[in-house]
Amino acid sequence: MNTLDFLKANEHKSVDAFISKAQYLKENWPWLKYSYAIAIKVRRRMKELGVTQKELARRLECTQQHISVLLGGRANMTLETLAKLEQALSFNLIGNGLQDFNYALQEEGTGVYLKTSDFVDGYKPRKKKGPKRPPTTL
Repeated sequence: MNTLDFLKANEHKSVDAFISKAQYLKENWPWLKYSYAIAIKVRRRMKELGVTQKELARRLECTQQHISVLLGGRANMTLETLAKLEQALSFNLIGNGLQDFNYALQEEGTGVYLKTSDFVDGYKPRKKKGPKRPPTTL
């Protein structure tokens, strides 16, 4: 059997699986890209510490199969899961920007919600807009 015959014998009979996977990736890419990035960071940290999937599963109190899904970049993780990963691997997964975010309550009548020193990632809060006044008629 030559290579061409082998490939023909083992080719996928339906393109439906490929199309459905491509459609899934296209529809879910806004959150999948973050899941992939998180998976890469977690894998690197596990390698640094010499932690196995089985050990990480024990630390997170879940199954090794669940860890496999997380590390495959296919999981829509909750904030709770992200926090558990940070604790289990003793590292900062999301970044200092969120953890250092310290907000002040709105000062009476100023419309200011945050101190200017507390802006995160270039975010600048807008002043609170009051109710619209109806046009005056003469």
